[in-house]
Amino acid sequence: MNPEILRAKQLARELLLSQKSTRLPVSVERLSFDRSVLIDSLEHYCVMTGSTVRQLCAGNMAALKDGCTLVRQRGDRKVYVILYNARANSVRRQSFTLAHEVGHIYLEHEDDDPESERQADAFAAELLLPQVLAAKFLGGLAVEADPVAALAQTFAVSQSMARQRLLSSVMEANYTAQEKELLARYEIALPCRDEPTLIY
Repeated sequence: MNPEILRAKQLARELLLSQKSTRLPVSVERLSFDRSVLIDSLEHYCVMTGSTVRQLCAGNMAALKDGCTLVRQRGDRKVYVILYNARANSVRRQSFTLAHEVGHIYLEHEDDDPESERQADAFAAELLLPQVLAAKFLGGLAVEADPVAALAQTFAVSQSMARQRLLSSVMEANYTAQEKELLARYEIALPCRDEPTLIY
């Protein structure tokens, strides 16, 4: 596998492991970041700043189809403002867009070339639907269940993303130490088929 794609996945897992909460599905807006990241809808940002969409994207309207990241220099630090188009997409697509933009930030991308986009997509997929958790979840799924629908529902991702993860999931993988740590922390958040015990 491409080393930059592996790095993107590793950075996504590091971000998940740095969280206090192990709640699933992952909500990008609730994540704690080790840098200044603000998330807002494009529409709200324009109202609050008095900017127009055209001013924000410097005439490149395609840049705001799903979302984009603005970088502002505040003294000696950078502030990243992730903007998403609240009118254009479903909540699940918006979640992927936010995770994708966080990927660009953590991967320190400065261009939107095809390779950077693939890396940000890999980061987003691993952040929202970590491969090790998908494999564990699928291993405990009832035989009659639709695995794509179950993945999409449990991890709040699109059917398309769930299908791609299903195709790439390896049920018996040799996990890295980082993947094992992620599984150990988040496994409790996965739904299971066991009947719960009622405590009075």
